[in-house]
Amino acid sequence: MEGILMTTAFASPSTYVQGDQLLDRAAPYITPFGDHGLLLADDIVWQLIGQKFYDNLTAAHLTIEHVHFNGESSPEEIERIKTIGQQTDAKFVIALGGGKTNDTTKAVGDALGIPVVIVPTLASNDSPCTRLSVLYSENGEFLKYLFYDKNPDLVLVDSAVIAGAPVRFLIDGIADALSTNVESRSVSWARETTLLPLNTQQTEAGIALAEKCEELLFKYTDQAVAAASDHVVTPALEHIIEANILLSGVGAESSGLAAAHSFQNGLTALSGDVHKLSHGQKVAFGTLVNLVLEGASDARFRKYLDFEVALGLPTTFADLHLGDATDADLLKVAELATQEGETIHNMGFPVDARTLLAAMKGADALSRNFQHLN
Repeated sequence: MEGILMTTAFASPSTYVQGDQLLDRAAPYITPFGDHGLLLADDIVWQLIGQKFYDNLTAAHLTIEHVHFNGESSPEEIERIKTIGQQTDAKFVIALGGGKTNDTTKAVGDALGIPVVIVPTLASNDSPCTRLSVLYSENGEFLKYLFYDKNPDLVLVDSAVIAGAPVRFLIDGIADALSTNVESRSVSWARETTLLPLNTQQTEAGIALAEKCEELLFKYTDQAVAAASDHVVTPALEHIIEANILLSGVGAESSGLAAAHSFQNGLTALSGDVHKLSHGQKVAFGTLVNLVLEGASDARFRKYLDFEVALGLPTTFADLHLGDATDADLLKVAELATQEGETIHNMGFPVDARTLLAAMKGADALSRNFQHLN
């Protein structure tokens, strides 16, 4: 590296608002964007909370076009909804739902050049705050990532809605968020670039958010999971919702990814029951792989292992439904995870498929050994 000069960057939603029963009083946050727009939601979300949200917005003199989301963030779906937006001269577009609803809405907003409002119904991932979408074919096959010039204009998080969902979704989000600071540290050590499509390095702000994300997870997860299991909102749950959605999303985007997410991507080389697991569940094991690769101490590894075991997350190949996988199978995962362009190359040292395979097997063996000792 020549000299010590570097360019850093930080990105975030323009506004993030979180609170109990927030959807009952959301209109004042949306009206600055205009008096009419689109509301994208699938049938299940519409029946649960969409109709009520729609009624609250229209009661505040907003003209809202409800658009049924077909369930896949595909180019065809984006084009269909874009056309509706053009026909109605929409001034903004709102996503009410999960990750694919969010991704489709971001793409529509970008195509139309109008503000994007994200209203997540789960805290299972950090997509609401990021400036990218994952696109799939109409059959659900991964196509590509779309990157945008800006993050969403507004993210509205109703804590009561998050608390009303099955607790497993909150745990999925915790698992995904747990990787944020582990990977941020790897990227920081290596002085590599972040997820932002700007070829820039970490700001101290991005690093600080990743660290705060992890701090909240270790302080409040037990209380938050208990509250979400009983579908009630408590201060601890508020902290974990913020960690899962805001701190993880902005922290990961502005601090970067490393081996944990590459491992998750590599699993697509295999078929079978592993794909019944959520993104967060797969990343949970990836976090342990990242720790082995970085040469973490026994104490550091065990800190994350114990946390994941307590939440029932996958920490061994058997947990991933890969107990019978051969070395040849696992090598396919490692080869895909180490292909050119993968974030595993942010570790700061060369990682080839053979190196990653050893780390994967090491994480599995360590997890089994530590749990046997307990």
